[in-house]
Amino acid sequence: MAKKKRDQDQEDMHELILFREPTAQEIKKFESVSLEYIDQEDKINLVCKSEPFGGNYLYSLVISNISVDPITEIKIRVRIPRFLKLCRSTPPTITIETINFEEDEEETQVKIEFEVIKGKAQKQINLYFCPLSLEEKGEIRSSVTFVNNVDFVRAIETDAITIQFDPFSIERKILPSAEVKKFLQKPGIKKAIKSIGIGIEKFFDENYYFNQINKIIQDQNFQLIIKDKDNKIAWFFGTELVSGIDVLVIGQIISGKIEWLAASQNHPLLISILTNFINSFKEEMMILNQINSEDQIFHLECKYCGNILSSFPGKGKSIECNKCNYEQVIWN
Repeated sequence: MAKKKRDQDQEDMHELILFREPTAQEIKKFESVSLEYIDQEDKINLVCKSEPFGGNYLYSLVISNISVDPITEIKIRVRIPRFLKLCRSTPPTITIETINFEEDEEETQVKIEFEVIKGKAQKQINLYFCPLSLEEKGEIRSSVTFVNNVDFVRAIETDAITIQFDPFSIERKILPSAEVKKFLQKPGIKKAIKSIGIGIEKFFDENYYFNQINKIIQDQNFQLIIKDKDNKIAWFFGTELVSGIDVLVIGQIISGKIEWLAASQNHPLLISILTNFINSFKEEMMILNQINSEDQIFHLECKYCGNILSSFPGKGKSIECNKCNYEQVIWN
């Protein structure tokens, strides 16, 4: 009877890791920043917004043409700090060019162009940025140029939106395994995932990498709750000292993937924690000569919808997203 109860508890715990990345279509509101500018006699509106989104940051631009005539030759330029990297965009059919300035510059530029916005229509561009480093502060700024109905080039510029990653410090905290499900059901709980694959030729030793990801989590002072060595999954818990916010972290090896999952009421904190795990893992693998370059680490988010891919097929191989059915090649 006791064994049956343990098996049921284990099954219940495994159900808790089924986090899901939302898609852009599911966004109903933004909470952080909203800036609106009006030009050309109140006929062209530009709105830009930014918020945490899964394990990344979403920057959204909406250009609305409320006049009856079209505007043409639309060119959008978004300047971003170097500690952010563009990881995907929607709609995925738009053409995006990333321009790197001189090495001493603290910004890069994303350039987007399309031909026309018809009268009484709008265009929304979603850019998803992955943090590359922590304890950084920078600004995202946008400008748009277009040709109006009398062949004049008009321009709209936005004020800056500040992006900042504050340092964090974790204190160990015990959470009974039976309380994990209740924690995830608390109001305001946010969830995020980082999933990666390693593009190496040698054998992928699941036990070795499972020990490595557990070490990285514990190095940040999280308390181990339970570890399932057979299924390569472990749960950790802790409290962020500055904010007093509790954080649940899961590390697992599954289908050739290395994953960290996190839940908390503070979404920016989740992004900082997961970014720390990824960066620490890369550094550790370089030191241990498991990889020769960070380019051998592949992020496993669908390039179309952002869903976590079901497995890591290997570098240069294709896989179909089991959510949007978009087939893509694994490549950095």
